[in-house]
Parts: sequence; structure tokens; C-alpha cells
Amino acid sequence: MGEARRLRIYLKLVEITSIPLTVLLLIYILSGYGMVSPSLRILGFNYAFSARLHTSPWLRLSIVVLTVLHGHSGLAVLARKKIRSITAWRLVETGLAVLTCIFLLTCAYAEISTFRGLRFGRG
Repeated sequence: MGEARRLRIYLKLVEITSIPLTVLLLIYILSGYGMVSPSLRILGFNYAFSARLHTSPWLRLSIVVLTVLHGHSGLAVLARKKIRSITAWRLVETGLAVLTCIFLLTCAYAEISTFRGLRFGRG
């Protein structure tokens, strides 16, 4: 796949993921505050609801997937704007892919270790 097409896909991914990611992060932040602050009960964020929402695996998974797509694509577009050398750009793009994989593996490890009965390390 050519560089121009890849950059167009990156930019489209940034545009597509920005609003859903913002909404999910707002929900995540509000549910976190709902567990520690009674003032958010007006919005329906009592402790029980906030705790269920904040610890929902679906919310975590959605945020991780959108963050990976948005972050990798956005950083690639920003890097390409600043880096003129093709060789340097390819190195940076490869580095971004490696960092994205490390982030995904870390999140997968953390998610797997949350299952009941599984203990990794000192857990």
C-alpha cells in the first residue's frame, strides 16, 4: 500500500474515532467521579451505577480499541507532517507500530489477569 493511501486511512481513522472516544472517556471520567463524589447523583451517577459502569469490560475494551486506532493514526499523521526524510519516516512508523503492539499486549495482559481464578505474578 502506498504512503499517500496509508496517510489518508490514518486521517480517516482519526476523524472516525475522535467523537466516540471523547464520549467514552467522558463516561469513564464521570463514572469514576460518581464513585467518589455524591454531587453527581443529580446526573444519575450513584455509587452502584458508577462502579458497574466504570469497571465494565466492554467500556474498557472500547476505550482501548479506539485509543489504539486514534493514537497510532494521529501520531503517524503528525510525524509525517514533521519528518521529511523517507527513511526516518519509515523508522518512526515502525517504532509507532512497535509501541502500539506493546500497549495492546499490556492491555491484554491486564485484562486477562482480571478474570477470576487467574493470578499472574504476585497478583
